[in-house]
Amino acid sequence: MAIARSLPTGSADSTAIATPSRTGTYGEAYTLPMGSKQTFYADEGSYYLVNTTTPGTGVAGHVAPVAADLSTKPMILIYNGGAKNITLDFIKVRMTAIGASASTTDFDSWYDQAGATRYSSGGTAMTPVNCRSDFYGSSSSGVVYFGAVVTGTAVNAKRCGHSRVRSVIAVVEDQYIFTFGQAVQTPNAALPTTGTNQLVAVVPMAPIVIAPGGNFLFVKWGVTQNGADSYDCEVGYWER
Repeated sequence: MAIARSLPTGSADSTAIATPSRTGTYGEAYTLPMGSKQTFYADEGSYYLVNTTTPGTGVAGHVAPVAADLSTKPMILIYNGGAKNITLDFIKVRMTAIGASASTTDFDSWYDQAGATRYSSGGTAMTPVNCRSDFYGSSSSGVVYFGAVVTGTAVNAKRCGHSRVRSVIAVVEDQYIFTFGQAVQTPNAALPTTGTNQLVAVVPMAPIVIAPGGNFLFVKWGVTQNGADSYDCEVGYWER
């Protein structure tokens, strides 16, 4: 029996000659899961993690980001420059400094098929790391920028999510974990989203798949904000 623990070369749709030994209505294989989806994708060499370059050190975002800037001033931009789809798993944001006067703490996500030209300037390039220990030579299709990223406009840009994490200004050491494609989450232990206590929030978001040539933009903004926030972050995704 052939062994194929690592992800094999992909085939185009409708080119398969043989079918699995047990299939569902649409030809999908019935198999036993190999742990969680993260474990399975990491085991085959498809899972990537992106971290802030200097651990524990924040990166400044945009000064006074407002709703009108949502599709052109992201804090995170992911461009898919490869041939595989990129599926987002989570984004974790830790607030390290807070811009003044905001009356809300909002996050939006956008995507488009504008290609590499969507990125204009700004931000810090971040290197995705494969989560399988022996995959040193495996490079990600994702091109990731973090910070005060500036993008051009895109005719086909679509907003694919919005969440008001706090109804007041954020607090230093707040941590927000955005999970994509998981609608049901444990409540935040009844922690209030107002006041000045630190908040750890788990925020469900819609599933996001970045096709080849596509861009994903993750934006933090606040009503009446002045000055720039700073953050450190972690992004997890897989490619197949």
